[in-house]
Amino acid sequence: MKFFKNIRFTFFVAIAALVIAGCGDSIDTSKKMDGETLSKIQADNKEKEKILLIDVRSKEEYDAGHLKHAINIPFAELESRMDELEPYKNKDIVFYCNTGNQSGKAVDLLKDKGFKSLTNADGVKEYNYDLYTFGSIAAQEFLKLNHDDILIIDVREAKDFEKGHIKGAINIPHGESLENYKDILEANKNKKIVTHCYTGNRSASLADKLSKQGFKNVNNLLDGTKEYDFKLVK
Repeated sequence: MKFFKNIRFTFFVAIAALVIAGCGDSIDTSKKMDGETLSKIQADNKEKEKILLIDVRSKEEYDAGHLKHAINIPFAELESRMDELEPYKNKDIVFYCNTGNQSGKAVDLLKDKGFKSLTNADGVKEYNYDLYTFGSIAAQEFLKLNHDDILIIDVREAKDFEKGHIKGAINIPHGESLENYKDILEANKNKKIVTHCYTGNRSASLADKLSKQGFKNVNNLLDGTKEYDFKLVK
């Protein structure tokens, strides 16, 4: 009798373990990031390279102010733009919105698509982030643009620009006075402007400067020439 009791006990322990394991699979195991940590990452030119930051709010909310290196893919568009995220499938992807609600749903959606390293960060209504009005775009979005309708500004050194640059780009080396390029900038003020460099850091500085000078549609290309194999021309 004691033998059968032991068997029953072992059986129930085994079932309980399976149930717990099954429940574990249903628990949301995605990571959570606080605003202070994310702010420090955004301020560090090396650390920001380790993540892809995505703002899933509406375009209007994004344009009004967003984190410095965040691209904008509104949650409603996320599934239809999944091809843009495929190259980042093995990279750490961090989402944010206003309160963490939509960004949490974005994490769940990408988890179902096989993405592994996903984080939901504090929203802009939960933490006092430094916000910017120039946009950020990744290489996949940039390549979809009609380059005849945009002004591409390469801020790399002149010698590197001459060795090879994106077709149609003009060169405004980092640190040069924008006064020297006033005519061409004014002539293209109503176009979408895309700045780029080696890693997206110096170009972000120019994008911020142009935005503060009143240019409305300025975007920084996050993937620089050291990070993406763009087709360059001489």
